[in-house]
Amino acid sequence: MKPYKFDHYYLYGELTACLEELAGDYPQLMKLESICTTPGGREVWACTITNAATGAALTKPAYYVDGLHHAGEVTGSMAALHFAVTLVQGYGREEAITRLLDTATVYIIPRISPDGGEAYLATAEKLRSVDRPYPHEKRAPGLHAKDMDGDGVIRLMRLESPAGAWKECPEDPRVMMRRSPSDRTGKFYELYFEGDIEDYDGVHVFPAENKWGLDFNRNYPFGWFPEARQPGAGKYPLSNPEIKAVADFVLAHPNICAAVSYHTSGGMYIYPPGTKHEKDAEPRDMRMFRELGAMATQETGYGCYNIFDDFLTDTVNYSSGAFDDWMYQSQGIPTYTAELWDLAVRAGIPDEHPKKPEPPEQQLKTTLACFKWVDEHVTDYPGGCPIKPWTPFDHPQLGKVEIGSADFKFTFQNCPPGYLEQEVEKNTRAQLRLAQALPQLAIERLTAREQAPGVYQVTALVSNTGYLPTFVCDEARHLGTDHPLTAAVQVEGELLSGETECRLGHLEGFSAMDDTMVAGDFYDMAKTQPTKKQLVYVVKADKGTPFTLTVHSPRVGRVEATVTL
Repeated sequence: MKPYKFDHYYLYGELTACLEELAGDYPQLMKLESICTTPGGREVWACTITNAATGAALTKPAYYVDGLHHAGEVTGSMAALHFAVTLVQGYGREEAITRLLDTATVYIIPRISPDGGEAYLATAEKLRSVDRPYPHEKRAPGLHAKDMDGDGVIRLMRLESPAGAWKECPEDPRVMMRRSPSDRTGKFYELYFEGDIEDYDGVHVFPAENKWGLDFNRNYPFGWFPEARQPGAGKYPLSNPEIKAVADFVLAHPNICAAVSYHTSGGMYIYPPGTKHEKDAEPRDMRMFRELGAMATQETGYGCYNIFDDFLTDTVNYSSGAFDDWMYQSQGIPTYTAELWDLAVRAGIPDEHPKKPEPPEQQLKTTLACFKWVDEHVTDYPGGCPIKPWTPFDHPQLGKVEIGSADFKFTFQNCPPGYLEQEVEKNTRAQLRLAQALPQLAIERLTAREQAPGVYQVTALVSNTGYLPTFVCDEARHLGTDHPLTAAVQVEGELLSGETECRLGHLEGFSAMDDTMVAGDFYDMAKTQPTKKQLVYVVKADKGTPFTLTVHSPRVGRVEATVTL
């Protein structure tokens, strides 16, 4: 079994080689396909992972994982890859993984934006989703982020000025703090991100409009708004080929019952709706999100929160066109957004929700704590510490400036490479537990009893042994994407009672048992679907004739059993 190291971030070539190798080494478990060739000529890879010997992928309920809607959030891409490696290498060695792949399918798209990921990893550039000009083709006037001093990192620049709003923090001169209203003496600075200035007039320095402003997680059809309302949204829903490919993949795989989309940072699992308050959403679905999220918290230490109530700071002009909202509110698929890595929490800053804007003094405290943690714990950074002291530099437009501060990309936004393995490993543990909650159809019993010569009564007991019901969530039922079960009979004989094919409706999961029922109040049980259904058939046929029952739904797969009359 080949070891795959998660001590660095894979470029596209290494990622592709790893995926192709896994598919080649484990052909009975993993299928690799490209769902899109990007404008940059790279493939968006999708993995289908299941034990083909126990049934085709679409005949089983499925769990979906993706990474890199946002190019700079490469920890999530590595976490998705780690999950794939763990599944195929753990099959036959770990009971939970073996059971999962025998009874379910896992779909993984590790890098939705391979073009953007390559720009982020192979250059000093920072970007949201992809290195394509948007919303303007021409380079705009103003300050553009650029590695000016050639150290491979875009940091901060400071320019000494009596009108500057910043000064050095006495506790750590690498940290800049706000100048107080009474500060009249000392050195003060104007503070900018490192870069050069297009069309500089000799006085004004302002950030240029983003040259690569596309945001893939604002391009989905549900809740989409144009650029004026939602920056990065794209020209129209699904206008990015990578995002259309993801949407088409989901629609082509109706067996997807639950999903997680990996992002960074913040150290949390957040769940929809992201367009309205949780109190206005389906109560049972919200309980489901909290119960499943509690398992993710146990494995990762991350909190679990509703997007709208606990995560958004602006519930009027909220972010829209997001993947998780599209999945849940238009497809009926419960979906978490997992925000991996939180440097502030690592540095001892309490994780408090709902999020509130931090006052300057708290921002300073957080930054100092983060710098201190990086100094003490990040020992494998090329060239030493990722925090650079203020260093003089002759800027082509501004003259004498100083460049310094942290490598934001691999401290605040993503974990330092030395912490990558532990970060992705604990999230893989979370996915292994969440995937076990899928609906699980079973034909528990299929018996035949001869009532008269050549006449048989066949009795079947069909059940759902999973946590989730076969309709998955109440939102799916309202949307009509719940796909009720059907039962079909194959027998060389005459059915005297029962139908050759009939609709069974749905089977409840054990998630129907909530805390009130545990406390002894079972009144609401009458409102739920049963977890089991009995089917009775009477058939006239020759002795020794096989009787086959198939129970099926596009969402939860199919099970089949045969009895001999």
